[in-house]
Amino acid sequence: EFKIGDRVVSNGPHAEIVSVSKNLCAKIPNNVSYEKASFSVVASIGLQGIRLASPTFGETFLVSGLGLIGLMTAQLLKANGCNVIGLDPDKEKCKLAKSFGIDTIDSDSDSSLNYIFNKTNGIGVDGVIVAASTSSNEPIKFAANACRKRGRIILVGVVGLNFERNLFYKKEINFQ
Repeated sequence: EFKIGDRVVSNGPHAEIVSVSKNLCAKIPNNVSYEKASFSVVASIGLQGIRLASPTFGETFLVSGLGLIGLMTAQLLKANGCNVIGLDPDKEKCKLAKSFGIDTIDSDSDSSLNYIFNKTNGIGVDGVIVAASTSSNEPIKFAANACRKRGRIILVGVVGLNFERNLFYKKEINFQ
């Protein structure tokens, strides 16, 4: 369905000529620049996490890791009508997220947990999308502590996965 000369974005390897399944390709609309289209594949990572989380209007989500994927995920959640709190140890990334209207915390400490519980009337967040990249288990541990009962945690990043089973079990947290 594509012709020579079509502007196309794909989730294929970077090369002048590639063979990519049509399910991983999309024609770039005429009113979209190459620069803006270049974000579509990266945004699809966060979007898949959002689809798995099934957010509804008014829910509160924590996005852990405010790199490119985390920032895009936070903005997509906000556009979906969610309350969003961003978490990143890098104060500059938090500052950038704030410029997009995202509420932020810059550590996974007890004071940050208190902030989350104050923002959610003591309930905890409805879901967490972890977009962080670290070998540490802390992002998952913090996510589980920040979640309400039957909350959801979606991992789109790369983190340590040594869970505290009891915490997930007691809260009936759904992890994907």
